[in-house]
Amino acid sequence: MTDENKQTEKKNKPKGPIRTGAVIPFIIVVGTIILFNLFLLDSTIKKAIEFAGEKVNGAEVNVGNVNTSFGDLKIKVTNIEFTNKDKPDLNKVQIGSMDFQLMWDALLRGKFVINMANVNNILINTKRSRPGFVTPVDENGDSESNKAAKEMLGKAKKEFEGNVFGDIAGVLAGGSTGDVAGNIEGTLESKKRFDELGIELKEKEKLLAKDLSNLPKKKELEALQTRLKKIRWKDLGNLLKAPGVLKEADNLNKDIKKALKSYDTAGKNFNKSIKDIDSSYKEAEALIQKDIESVSKRMNLPKLDQKSIAKMLFGNEVLSKVSEAKKYQTLAQKYIPPRNAKVKKVKPKRGKGTNYSFGTPNSYPLFWLKLAKIDSKNDQGRVEGKIENVTNDQKITGKLTTINVEADFPKEDIRDISGKISIDHRDEPKAIVSGRVGNYLVKNKALSKSSDATFIIDKSNASSTFQGTLKPETAVLVINNKFRNIKYITKAKSPAVDEVLRDVAKKNSLLTLDAKVKGKWDSLAFDIKSNLASAIESSVRSLVREKITAAQNKIKADIEKQISSSRAAVDKQVNGIKSKFNKELAEGKKQMDKVKNQLKSEEKKAKKKAKKSIKNPFKGIKL
Repeated sequence: MTDENKQTEKKNKPKGPIRTGAVIPFIIVVGTIILFNLFLLDSTIKKAIEFAGEKVNGAEVNVGNVNTSFGDLKIKVTNIEFTNKDKPDLNKVQIGSMDFQLMWDALLRGKFVINMANVNNILINTKRSRPGFVTPVDENGDSESNKAAKEMLGKAKKEFEGNVFGDIAGVLAGGSTGDVAGNIEGTLESKKRFDELGIELKEKEKLLAKDLSNLPKKKELEALQTRLKKIRWKDLGNLLKAPGVLKEADNLNKDIKKALKSYDTAGKNFNKSIKDIDSSYKEAEALIQKDIESVSKRMNLPKLDQKSIAKMLFGNEVLSKVSEAKKYQTLAQKYIPPRNAKVKKVKPKRGKGTNYSFGTPNSYPLFWLKLAKIDSKNDQGRVEGKIENVTNDQKITGKLTTINVEADFPKEDIRDISGKISIDHRDEPKAIVSGRVGNYLVKNKALSKSSDATFIIDKSNASSTFQGTLKPETAVLVINNKFRNIKYITKAKSPAVDEVLRDVAKKNSLLTLDAKVKGKWDSLAFDIKSNLASAIESSVRSLVREKITAAQNKIKADIEKQISSSRAAVDKQVNGIKSKFNKELAEGKKQMDKVKNQLKSEEKKAKKKAKKSIKNPFKGIKL
């Protein structure tokens, strides 16, 4: 039998029940999955939870152990610890166990989908075996809007700095009414602005002078009047000469209009320059009040209006909650990108690529936790709730992410906790949050502390509510706190201040804090109110108002003296510009209007006479 026949016989040989060509690749794939499960899956899940947790928590997250069952893809994670970034030796939250099951259908497509997870045995404020690290803030990857928001929050923090009782003690001791000049020298923004305005005025004067140089000169105006006088209006009654007269008048009219237009343009430029000058002048004037406030602050001169006192007492507390809200809003937008998010193109660093996500309706996103049930009961208390539709791509699932939690920790004196979060990035990115704590214990909360005066809440029961709507560009947050059964620690060097502190403490066994924060992230408006601020104002008004007013008047007088020469120079320049250019423009315009009106008048008279003489059409024509 030839080789050719043997090959033909092999090709025609019937295939058996086992197709080795398909089985071998299948065995390789399954073997790879088994090896991955045996050696890498547990550690991969552990590292993934720790990495994602640290991003959200802002501090170290540790996972004790991960056990997986390959047959049904069940996974159990035990002892998850979330470091408290304010107290790194404690855990903010510790989860005893979390179990869930991955879907084979999704995993074979390289996706992680969990139908349901169970979270059990939640503890708070537990001691760590070692202090956890706090994640450093990385601002390199921040968007421009996030950087602007952080800059605004930094400015607000500086604005809220102060020690109201210490400043009042300083006023009574005379320390705040001393060296005004030393706090003013070289620091006045108003003086700098007036000096800058003087330079700007010189530039504007040059531009206006250029406009004046382009206006018709005196000889040109006289030439227009001469041309007007030379027009033989009486010849309008002559059929042969009338067209020449009309053409001459028309040319003169065009030249007059052209000249008038140049005056109009110069006038508009002048008016705009004057408007700009007045606006800049008002800006410089407004800086005087800011300088007064700035110098008053440097001299620790307290503001005794309720809003300023409330901001000084509770501003940083409100600010910390706003900062936390911004942090989580940014994380949500980063890891759950909205449907039509405009991603700014950034040149990738060397060695790093770009991730692209392609999805179709009814398919699986890369990660999707459909439901997590929280049911924890232990010696500390209970936590109940559910988390639904946590995913990296709401565009695919079509569902918003929701979190509903209720908790109670009697042993920790934290009672009646409830919280709701709804994250909707399907169209316009938006997160709606609300929460309350019915009772928690406050210890050693310093509202004002210095060597001169101390005002501390030694111990108190408090309750808090929080509501907000967070968007990429704007935010609305409402915070309400109440402090009850307060025990104060008050102390002051001055007997008068000591009496004030005791009086304020006596009047405020119930303390309220109501704050509303609203606006764009880079320009939030803070409205903070407290009955403590009202009590402080009424208690110290008569005591220090007179001294504060005298100090403020001295500051204002010294500032006015410092800027007087700069402002006087600007006033002189402004008056000179207005006087000079306004006069020249008015005179030139007046002459042009006079020539224009004369032309109209002569033309009208001539046309009237022409109507009478036109009855003899052959007058002046030689046959």
